[in-house]
Amino acid sequence: MSAGTYKMTNRIDDKFSVINGKPRKNLIIYITAGYPSIAATEKLVLEIDRAGADIIELGVPFSDPVADGPAIQESSHYALKKHVSLAGVFKLASKVKPKISSALVLMGYYNSILQYGLTKFAGDCSKNGIDGVIVPDLIPEEGGKLKKAAGAHGVKVIFFLAPTSDSTRIKMVSAMSEGFIYCVTVAGITGTRSALPDFKKYIDLIRRFTDKPLALGFGISTPGMLAKVLKHADGAIVGSAVIKVITASIGKENLPGIVGNFVSKLRKGICNNGYHAKKD
Repeated sequence: MSAGTYKMTNRIDDKFSVINGKPRKNLIIYITAGYPSIAATEKLVLEIDRAGADIIELGVPFSDPVADGPAIQESSHYALKKHVSLAGVFKLASKVKPKISSALVLMGYYNSILQYGLTKFAGDCSKNGIDGVIVPDLIPEEGGKLKKAAGAHGVKVIFFLAPTSDSTRIKMVSAMSEGFIYCVTVAGITGTRSALPDFKKYIDLIRRFTDKPLALGFGISTPGMLAKVLKHADGAIVGSAVIKVITASIGKENLPGIVGNFVSKLRKGICNNGYHAKKD
């Protein structure tokens, strides 16, 4: 294995390891790579890691992010205007990975990956320290080629489940998804919400078919919501709320610190509910 390749172990597995007989509870933070700039994103990743994120999702800007709500769509379009590319995101990942303890996950749309080339994409994920990939518009029935290419380099491919999923769908996604399963709170697009739906039955149903970690996303924005989510799920994913903090802070001198403070508050919401005292 060449220098700069990080796939001897996968940090996603480490993050969901068992402590004192119980699975760890993970804080997963999404940001759009290149928003408001690549240089700012590098500082944001370091600060978000320091503030307590277990896993950081780097969103690859795309012209038609169909799974994302207005906040993330606007950040993606902004980054595209700055000519942020998949190659640029890999370069960013290679710079930050040795400096952080968080696992790194790419979230991008399949057309970008296909144009890049599946084999090259998987190899560059491994080479640049990416632990996993999330592809919102890739259904498991069509995910075999990417999973094979990624698996050859030790990179996890993470698939989605929706509240409307039946037992057949749950079994399929459970078999295909690696690292964790991304469970969305509601069918539709990302975005902050004033309240979360009752998802306990949904999570309980999924657990009948798999023992893989379950991370819940879409709409989570406060420590109270995190506490509610982590009573049942293994991870909570916060994206649009973080993007809104970034947007409100563009032009301010301490943008990374402001975002870091927001993440720290989320982290305290986890720790204060007794899930785990610190991240590794």
